[in-house]
Amino acid sequence: MARGRPWPSRARVGSLVSRRLWLLAALGLASAALWWAGREGPDLFAGGWLAGPPDRVCRLDKVLDGDSLVLTCDGESVEVRLHCIDAPEREQVPYAKQSRRHLREIAPMDLELREIELDRFGRTVGEVYSTGPERLMLNLEQVARGQAAVFARFCDDPRFFRAEREAREAGIGIWTRPGEQQTPWLFRHRGQRRPGRISERGR
Repeated sequence: MARGRPWPSRARVGSLVSRRLWLLAALGLASAALWWAGREGPDLFAGGWLAGPPDRVCRLDKVLDGDSLVLTCDGESVEVRLHCIDAPEREQVPYAKQSRRHLREIAPMDLELREIELDRFGRTVGEVYSTGPERLMLNLEQVARGQAAVFARFCDDPRFFRAEREAREAGIGIWTRPGEQQTPWLFRHRGQRRPGRISERGR
């Protein structure tokens, strides 16, 4: 009877299995790193890879409040609701004015808009960035400076929750004292607005 190829030794089998396990682990780590980079640093990769749709170059027309702006993008007027955040309502004095004033101070005339979705009022929900080397995200800056709260129901970006925690610990902006300025969505839902006035905001 012809002799076949010898069976590999247990040591060799173990070595092959070990190599395959290491390869699978390395692939898993690489996938996790790409996932993290897409969430934590959308600008880490050249050309906006993993950063979603290309940004629109826009001009600032008007700051409506602490989380809404009107931009002109490619000749089109676009009302933008800043993603992930909720700023105090107009009746929440003085926090609403402070929030709007801060957004006006940090928003240059030239901006970039990253569109995410349309809300039920037809407004564009998105991230707005300043141009230039620092490329500041206005959404995140409003939260970091205590001028808006994280709208947790519509946000899963850990950067915002970290910025809010730091602002809260520092006791700045809306976190200087307890109150409904810290939860504008509850203020709206409870109907604590001027008689006869219909909310233009909300979700």
